[in-house]
Amino acid sequence: MTCQQWRQQRKNMTPLRPTSPAYEERVQALVNISKELESERYHDAKRIDVRKDNVLRLWDYLQELLKARRGRLDKNLTLQRIFQEMLYIIGWMDDMKARLMSPDFGKHLLEVEDLLQKHTLLENDIALQAERVQNASAAALTFANGDTYKPCDPQVIHDRVQHLDLCYQELCSLAAQRRARLEQSRRFWNFLWEVVELDGWIREKEHIFSSLDYGKDLTSVLVLQSKHSAFEDELGARRANLEQVLAEGEKMIQSKHFGSPKVQECMDNIQRQWQQLEELAAFRKQNLQDTQRFFQFQGDADDLKAWLLEAKRQMSSDDVGHDEYTTQRLLKKHNTLKNQAIKNGATIDALTKQANALPEELHNTPDIQRRLKDIKDLYMELMSLSDLRQKKLD
Repeated sequence: MTCQQWRQQRKNMTPLRPTSPAYEERVQALVNISKELESERYHDAKRIDVRKDNVLRLWDYLQELLKARRGRLDKNLTLQRIFQEMLYIIGWMDDMKARLMSPDFGKHLLEVEDLLQKHTLLENDIALQAERVQNASAAALTFANGDTYKPCDPQVIHDRVQHLDLCYQELCSLAAQRRARLEQSRRFWNFLWEVVELDGWIREKEHIFSSLDYGKDLTSVLVLQSKHSAFEDELGARRANLEQVLAEGEKMIQSKHFGSPKVQECMDNIQRQWQQLEELAAFRKQNLQDTQRFFQFQGDADDLKAWLLEAKRQMSSDDVGHDEYTTQRLLKKHNTLKNQAIKNGATIDALTKQANALPEELHNTPDIQRRLKDIKDLYMELMSLSDLRQKKLD
């Protein structure tokens, strides 16, 4: 029986309620007449008293029947209202299930974060409905237990309560499944965000490491080497970030994440780019070191040539002194200069080795070969001049 049918039953009882007081007045009048006849010692008073008692007994019985029926109708109406409440709850849960079964799990990180916030609100609504479900179930079960009048088959009540509980459990399960999938989606898009950010950094550094600027002199090369050293430190710090990203990707693949194919592809690409970046950094470092050695050679060669020229100027002097004292002083100075020249012979050998250690494309340049030849020729000339001056001073 539906709630509307129970309301109709109660409506049918309405005419009985206003007539009850009227009939009660008639019963009371009957009792009063019976008392008057008894006080007047009516000859058939006993028979009238018996009939009066019978009417009173029937009247009381009627009142009990009306009260009992009203109670049963109230119970039925209450139970139907509970059933209606259950239907409202199930309808609400059906709406929530449709939202929880949405295939939209976000197409980028910000969208996933927004969906997770909305899902949290849904979970709060679902949690708030738990008390409503419990209250409806508990209220319905009161009509299925005990020995009093039961407005419905207890099994029907138990079935409805069980159905309501199952619907709520299914709703909670769907909410947990959607949260897990959204968390997976956030993990996936966060991984891609980390990869994109790392890819951008690598491309930026590739531009720097690909620079063909290796300095124009020793000072500028040393500045560039200092900058490159700072870049290498940054590269080392970023390597830890790369390892974290790769470790996260490996965990996702091991857990059979839905985005595993894309994760593996990103991992392969970023590892390849990172290897290329490290090779590029090592290549630039080597080139800077070679350039530094080249300019260092030029500087050392220029310094040595300048010394040799100065020594040659002194060795070419015609001053042999005007007396024994000045001659001895000049001879001592000559011997000191000659010893320095001999020592610089080893410097020339070291400079030659320094030139030979340069990369072939630098070692074979006309400038390097010319400088070495000029220094060696100047050195031989200096040693010849030294012998001549030695003879003059002796």
